[in-house]
Amino acid sequence: MIARLGAAAGSVLAAAAAALLLALLLTVLLGVGARASAHPLAWTEETAQHLLVWTGFVGLVIAARNRSHIRIEAVLTLLPGAARRVLTVLLHALVIAFAGLLLREAPALIARNWDVEWVSLPLPSALLYIPVPIAAAGLILTSLAGIASALGRERAP
Repeated sequence: MIARLGAAAGSVLAAAAAALLLALLLTVLLGVGARASAHPLAWTEETAQHLLVWTGFVGLVIAARNRSHIRIEAVLTLLPGAARRVLTVLLHALVIAFAGLLLREAPALIARNWDVEWVSLPLPSALLYIPVPIAAAGLILTSLAGIASALGRERAP
């Protein structure tokens, strides 16, 4: 059951990343084309910046799930099995604490920016911060799966 949920989450994340990258590419190409034809669109640069932030947060969760973030494991690999597991659990706990802080503070950040509009479009600046709690929740779930895996209770997705 957990493995199927993990696989479904991975599929959703991959689809979201692909859609965001495509939207980012199209927005940038539209902006470049409009500028080249001497009719620049004011909104393409800011939209591309916001899409890049969203893409970064989705990529953060994907990298955490795939364990592909840059990590220095020189000390970790030198430790015996039990100590390695303890340190792995502690590292996941630190990630959970950081993500929990993001999750706690994100609603206030979104609320503070809800009535502030983009420079180029009448959209709330809060849209920039909406992926923060989503990514934080993804990091927490990924780290919980990592703890379960380190303790030998469940295979990480």
